[in-house]
Amino acid sequence: MNLLMVMLFAPLIAGFLAWLLDFKVIREVIGIIGASIPIGVLAYYYSTVTSESITYSLTVGGFTLGFHLTMLTWYFAVIASIVGIAMAFGMASTSKSSYDWLFALISFTGVLGVFLSSDFVGFFLFWELMTFGSFMMVLKRNRHESLKYFVLSIIGAYSMLVAIGIIYAKTGALDFNTVQKALRLDAMVGSISRGETALIYTLFLITFGVKAGAVPLHVWAPGAYSENDQSYTAFFSGALSKAGVYGFVLLYILMGAKLYTALGVFNNHLVFAYILAWIGAITVVVASFLAVLQEDIRKLFAYSSVGQVGYILLGLGIGTGLGFAGALFHVLSHAIFKSLFWLVTAAIILRTGKTRFEDLGGLAEKMPITFTMGLIAVLSLAGIPPMAGFASKWLLYEAAISAHMPLVAGAIFLGSGLAFAYVVRFLYAVWFGQRPSDLDDVKEAPLPLLIGMVILAIPNLVFGIAPGLVTGYFNRLFGDTIVGGNYFRLVTPTGTYNALLVTVILIFGLSIAGLIYIYGAKTRKIPVINTYQSGNPVTEEYNLSMRKNFYRPLAEALGFWLKYSWDRFYERLANLTEDFADWLREGFYNGNAQSYSWYLTIVLLILALWGVL
Repeated sequence: MNLLMVMLFAPLIAGFLAWLLDFKVIREVIGIIGASIPIGVLAYYYSTVTSESITYSLTVGGFTLGFHLTMLTWYFAVIASIVGIAMAFGMASTSKSSYDWLFALISFTGVLGVFLSSDFVGFFLFWELMTFGSFMMVLKRNRHESLKYFVLSIIGAYSMLVAIGIIYAKTGALDFNTVQKALRLDAMVGSISRGETALIYTLFLITFGVKAGAVPLHVWAPGAYSENDQSYTAFFSGALSKAGVYGFVLLYILMGAKLYTALGVFNNHLVFAYILAWIGAITVVVASFLAVLQEDIRKLFAYSSVGQVGYILLGLGIGTGLGFAGALFHVLSHAIFKSLFWLVTAAIILRTGKTRFEDLGGLAEKMPITFTMGLIAVLSLAGIPPMAGFASKWLLYEAAISAHMPLVAGAIFLGSGLAFAYVVRFLYAVWFGQRPSDLDDVKEAPLPLLIGMVILAIPNLVFGIAPGLVTGYFNRLFGDTIVGGNYFRLVTPTGTYNALLVTVILIFGLSIAGLIYIYGAKTRKIPVINTYQSGNPVTEEYNLSMRKNFYRPLAEALGFWLKYSWDRFYERLANLTEDFADWLREGFYNGNAQSYSWYLTIVLLILALWGVL
């Protein structure tokens, strides 16, 4: 079998073997091996893929599925594979079911297939395989949330099918190369109308927006992410959401020229890209505000996951080479820091059985390694150097400024500020302060789970201190110097970032601060109400602490907006649809044979007038 196919189907086969051989340790070993094979094959192909594409075709049931490993697909596949290995190590500690291994690894193969497919047939099949695996993982734990995920995924799937059908009807092709050439030619000829082009774009926007979790199609994500095995959620959030992002990149590749000529330009920006930029900006702000207000760790990071993907969409929407570089860099940084967060969350839940801030505290002493991993994730997500999260957000900000999009740049800053607000609360409320007495016997996370964390923590540090390793790859991918500098220094038209210098300065400054704290700091205890909130004393009745109601004033300030919810809107729409369907059913399926004969007569008459009969 071709090595590319070994990489693609290894997780799937391992999942079935782990399910069949349902013995403790054996299923975990099989699962970890199956999840590790893809990264080994991708490493083997690295030197080849940087100079030429690797292609392979597979005939199944009369259909020929094409696969290609290019610099772009290699990049996405590597990210998914890194997160997949970390997921497998995490599940070795948190999952005791062969069911989980089966469907987690099915979705792993589905994600890889989406990235490697070179035609719409394979793309759609693996898209559905990916969705099926993740749906089954949610279904096991929460039927209501799985139904929400299922309905939106079905909407996305049918939207994709209709879009593919229109493309096939207009171009007569399904493979990406032929479709790209045909649509590029049509950009000059104009046989596909503006309305048809806008329809295809809208359908793909729905499809990929659902999977990426973009507002307002994000409502499935908070429940699906939080009501799951948190080790699998590391993959769900860190890798599977990138299938939606990859879809938007693919949209640029296949339809960019046609969308430009059909939809035109607004305010010196491509209309189709401008729409995507604002979807990303709104997603960043809305999801970040909602994350700040959460009292449950899982919900906080679920909304955070949605918001961070918004940065990626924002970068793609900027539509410049620098915007793409920032977006693709954030694909990597988000995958590694958010997956790390979910593994840390898995460790907290595994050892304490608790998820709410008010029930936690003082765990740094009991779980020092997990705390260190969580601190790395906090710094990266908040965009604090020298972590990978800072480098990617810095590039996104530079891209927005260079493209003269100040409001979009403002969304980046606001989102980063809100991210800092909620991760600081996570840092203090979970790890510092007084520890509840029922947590005195908490132990460090199991070794496999810690290994998974380390796998994700290392690239956060490496690509933060040496971001040029990533941007240098992008320059080769784009065939041009999009971001200058070297391994440690990034240079754009509007600024320079020296990661190594910043790292040295931070280490020096923190060392001095540590010495002052150890040898010069004086501490004193104060009553809990010896503080002020907006100039007013805090009473026992209005007690705000890091663990409970800390951002209650913000929730009160946003009270008007919080009355409105996309969740409630969709639920009302679903109820109206259900009521209408019941009305139709009661009206048409009334058990009256005479009515049925009239229905048949009317249908035959319509077909006759239409010329079918």
